[in-house]
Amino acid sequence: MEKLIRPNTLAEKLGVSIPTLYRLMKKPEFPDKIRISSQAIGFKESEISNWMDNQIETRETQTKIA
Repeated sequence: MEKLIRPNTLAEKLGVSIPTLYRLMKKPEFPDKIRISSQAIGFKESEISNWMDNQIETRETQTKIA
């Protein structure tokens, strides 16, 4: 079973505030949330890791171009 990351933990992992996390969630490339209950959400750990890897790869590619 895939591990889910709750928003507070995810914000800490990303080094951002909760409001910034919610702004990131509005972007189409950010992984979709999973509804755990009527008042709780989480994110698949593997999708977050892939997204983070993609962000790093994109930054490195842009740095090489510049």
